[in-house]
Amino acid sequence: MKTQLAQQVRQIEVTDPIATAQRYDYADAFELRLPEPDPHWPETWVRAGVDSTPKWAERVVGLLGMHRAPAEATDRIGPLRIVESGPEVIHLETSLPLMHVVLVGRRIEPDRRTFTSVLRYRRPVLARLVWAVVGIGHRRVARQLIANKISTE
Repeated sequence: MKTQLAQQVRQIEVTDPIATAQRYDYADAFELRLPEPDPHWPETWVRAGVDSTPKWAERVVGLLGMHRAPAEATDRIGPLRIVESGPEVIHLETSLPLMHVVLVGRRIEPDRRTFTSVLRYRRPVLARLVWAVVGIGHRRVARQLIANKISTE
C-alpha cells in the first residue's frame, strides 16, 4: 500500500507559509491525495514516516550531523525539534553545521497531505555540493514519508 501511494505523490510548487516565511537556498514540496480521509494529525504520519526511514538514509543524515533523539523525547521526531504540532500542521527544525533545515507536514484537506522541506545554507559552497548528492535520496525518502499509511491495529 505504501509503495502504491508513493507512486501517487507529486512534486508541487513550494507555497507553504511557514516554509517561505524566511529566505531559503533550497526548497521542495510534495503532495499526496489519499483514497479516503485520514483522521490523523500530520505529526502522526510524519513520525511514522521518520520511524520507517531506511537505514541508509539514517546513516547519511548522521554524516550531516543529524542524530536521533532518545525515544522518550516527546519534543522531537528523530533528530528534528518540534516547533509546532496541531491537527493541520507540524513544523520541524534542526540546525546542522552546513545548513538549517525546516520541514512542514500539512493536512490541506482530510484526504490531501503536503510535505515541504526548506534549507538555508550556512556554508553555501560546500552545502550545495553535498546537497547535489544527498538531495536525490532526500526526495525519494520524502515521497515515501508523505505516503506512510498509519497502522490502526
